[in-house]
Amino acid sequence: MKHPYRKWFLLSTLYLLLFLLCPALQAQQPFNPPVRVWLTRWQSTPLYITSQSEWRITGAGASHRMTAGETVRVECDATLVTLRLRDKSLQAEEWTIEGDAPLSLSRAQDKSGSSYRGKLTLRVRKGKLQVVNTLPLEDYLLGVVPLEMPPNFPTEALKAQAIAARSWTVRNRHKHEAEGADVCDSTHCQVYGGVTAEKESTTLAVQNSAGLILVKDGSPVDGVYTADCGGQPAAANGVSTPPPDRDSSGRDYCLANPGHYWSLSFTFLEVWQAAGEKDSSQDMPKGEIDVQILQTDASGRVVTLRIRCGEQTREVSGTRLRSRLSLPSTLFSVRVDQGNTIVFVGNGSGHGNGLCQWGAAGRARSGQKAEEILQAYYPGAQIVPLSEAMWQWREARKPNSAR
Repeated sequence: MKHPYRKWFLLSTLYLLLFLLCPALQAQQPFNPPVRVWLTRWQSTPLYITSQSEWRITGAGASHRMTAGETVRVECDATLVTLRLRDKSLQAEEWTIEGDAPLSLSRAQDKSGSSYRGKLTLRVRKGKLQVVNTLPLEDYLLGVVPLEMPPNFPTEALKAQAIAARSWTVRNRHKHEAEGADVCDSTHCQVYGGVTAEKESTTLAVQNSAGLILVKDGSPVDGVYTADCGGQPAAANGVSTPPPDRDSSGRDYCLANPGHYWSLSFTFLEVWQAAGEKDSSQDMPKGEIDVQILQTDASGRVVTLRIRCGEQTREVSGTRLRSRLSLPSTLFSVRVDQGNTIVFVGNGSGHGNGLCQWGAAGRARSGQKAEEILQAYYPGAQIVPLSEAMWQWREARKPNSAR
């Protein structure tokens, strides 16, 4: 015979267990604050917005519900954003757009573009349309990691990249505060492509490292990263110069990069002009020519060069010359060849600071985990869960700079 209260007792016990476990389960969820991303690629109009589910437009004290697949044309003048939908036009200084599915932006109606999670804010800034995408930090990283590291890189390298990118975001939040955003979607910050950029491998890397950041001396580490350190990482902000990036056999971990070693040649006039100021004479003087490296940093990267032609000389920083001549890195040597040719021979690609992406891949292939990889490039940093207090770090540090 079944006890009449047995079913009630079992249900009550189940509810009690759920009640007791829920706070613990919630406590395990990573802190996932919203990030405002300025979508700089969508500044020109007209712009078309749609979604594959119902979506909503709010502004000027009113709300408009849109059906799945319905498209809105966006235009703007010096101060107002105009939305053309159905048989009417709506104007406001600012519009907020949200949907149950990602929102798609395109240059032309019925053409593919890019899709974004979260909500969009439309306003005018300096006479151009400004689109800001607000979404949770972890969703933002889903659209960052596949564009900052090749998605076919080893799992542990992708995980290390996700932690570095998350740390960079925490450290550099409010970089575009003057524009009403936290970060932008370009190389000025971190490249971000929304849902369209997401890949399964990088999504797993973000999810498997959810909420983890790098911290040193109580502050978030500026998790910068570079394509290829050339076998010798430079010092990241707030972190000492790491040791040479080599395996037990002495080979660079980043040697698998096809462009690891490089050589570029220029005429002396090209180098002379690149070393000059914008308003200086671009004509090359007459006389014997020479190029010398005056100073390198602790990692061997060129800090200053002197360019000489006859009695005239020009000094230029390695970073400026790299930018003007499109050199892969400042880890190079230089020589004069055949009288009028300047040859740069170097290693690596990028500024060399922080995580070396090709090096991380090499380390992962050798069996290292993400934690070991990050410790190699950010010596002394710890991997900890992101907290609300750490997210507010920059505000707490005002008026000091975050960098």
